[in-house]
Amino acid sequence: MSLAEEIKRVLLENPDILVEVIVSKPEIIYEALARTLPWQNLATKQDVEETRKALKQDIEEAKRALKQDIEETTRALRQDIEEVKRAQEELRREIRQISTKLDALGARWGVLSEDAFREGVRELLREAGYAVEKWLYYDGDGYVYGYPSEVELDVVVRDGVTIAVEITSGLKRGDLITVKRKAELYAKTTGKPISATLVITPYINDRNPAYVKAMAERIGIKIITPGEPP
Repeated sequence: MSLAEEIKRVLLENPDILVEVIVSKPEIIYEALARTLPWQNLATKQDVEETRKALKQDIEEAKRALKQDIEETTRALRQDIEEVKRAQEELRREIRQISTKLDALGARWGVLSEDAFREGVRELLREAGYAVEKWLYYDGDGYVYGYPSEVELDVVVRDGVTIAVEITSGLKRGDLITVKRKAELYAKTTGKPISATLVITPYINDRNPAYVKAMAERIGIKIITPGEPP
């Protein structure tokens, strides 16, 4: 028996030896494949390394692109927030101006009818640069009052900001829900979002005016009365 045949016999009878050799020296498999297959069909170590580098580069580029997108989005959000803050501050300033002028109008309340008071407030809003619109709508579903009725609401607009304004000679706590529903009905039927809801009145007809103001704030309504800072 030749040496080659003897080695073959030993390996066949003891396959564990072959497994240990392959595990310890896997390049034996690669060399065997190289003898049986065209060399160009096999990936070399250089091919594997180049693929690894290319993959790593793609990952790094994707990470840089994602980071850039996040930074740009963050900058845009910060800019939007600053614009909203400026708009809110401008609105507060103009409300303070209206409140100051309302002091003088409220002092004359004793000789003014409610219609005259409302028109006086509308004029103050026009002087502040707002377009004042009286919105009339027939609420057939009874959303505002619980039964079909005509709904009236003053709406002022400036620079794309829409504000619902309820002008009344005296405010009761039960009126707040009505005002809120009026603003909601306006937004629903016109498709125009309301930026703020105001109630302008010379008098809060309640034993606890502070509670009425707190209640109004909880449902998103700002009450403006003469003689008090907005």
